[in-house]
Amino acid sequence: MNYCIYATVFNNASTLEESVKSVWRSDATIVITDNFSTDGTWEKLQELRKDYNLTLYRLKSTRGKGRDYSLKHCPDNSITTYFDLDMKYNESFHKILEWAPGDKKTLVNLINGFVVKRETILEKGGWRDLNRAEDWETVSRVGFDYFLPALIHAELRNELVRERRYAKGLKYYVRRFKNKLDVIRGLGYNWSDINIVYSQHSILYKIFVNSTSYILAKPMGIYRNYKEYNNGVGTILSALDKMIDLKEIGVSNKYFIFGGYWGFFHAYNLDKIIDEKLPRKVGRVIKLICNDSGLRYVKTLEGFDIIKLASSLKDKLECSKFNL
Repeated sequence: MNYCIYATVFNNASTLEESVKSVWRSDATIVITDNFSTDGTWEKLQELRKDYNLTLYRLKSTRGKGRDYSLKHCPDNSITTYFDLDMKYNESFHKILEWAPGDKKTLVNLINGFVVKRETILEKGGWRDLNRAEDWETVSRVGFDYFLPALIHAELRNELVRERRYAKGLKYYVRRFKNKLDVIRGLGYNWSDINIVYSQHSILYKIFVNSTSYILAKPMGIYRNYKEYNNGVGTILSALDKMIDLKEIGVSNKYFIFGGYWGFFHAYNLDKIIDEKLPRKVGRVIKLICNDSGLRYVKTLEGFDIIKLASSLKDKLECSKFNL
């Protein structure tokens, strides 16, 4: 099989070798587009180029635009997936890639994974020019045939550090505001979604930040790919319907995971829908509500150490358990 594993990167010099090593395989091309890093990332990539069969480019870009540029430089007819260079990938990543159909069917893993033939995603527009929610927008627009609920990575840095590497001081807060616009656009929020998702905000914040964000996002283009739902809700409900048992591809249940940000799931009562549907799909599951604001459904607590590695809190992660 002809595989292409692609990425975009900015200022990840300290983590990129471990990340690249975890996804490397002899039958894959690895394409990386650097967003003109300033911390030695580009120089480090040059060092690793030969050992890991890297194809390297530079482009000033958002995450979405950078991924799209890398994707377009993947070999024709290759089976593609993307990765993040501040994450380390485990064995389930490789098993999912090897199981993926070689035709135009698409496979999705919501925990940072999207396996699809190069031509299939390009025919449907590739990646949008977004810094946040670009993955949700792409998955919901391209669509998918299978969903695999497997944890495929561990965090090599936390979310705050991830964003701080892009900007500091006032520029950091400007970037956060721009990211909020991209979340609205990429998740396809309408005004009703704004009021649901951000219902916990103060009145003043709703007036001066949320309203302003929505007004500015509309002329930029809000990409709503489902008629009845925003892209997050629509994708989660589709994932429930198209879920594949991990045993079919030889992935241990210790990697089983389904969930996301607790506030989002609870705002749309998705947790109640999942509580009812998920056990019917995969059998007994354990529901975890954790102190990193995460909602997780797992098959066994044997893999809790793996879950901690995928959280920015690491060993400080604590969860309340509910049997379903």
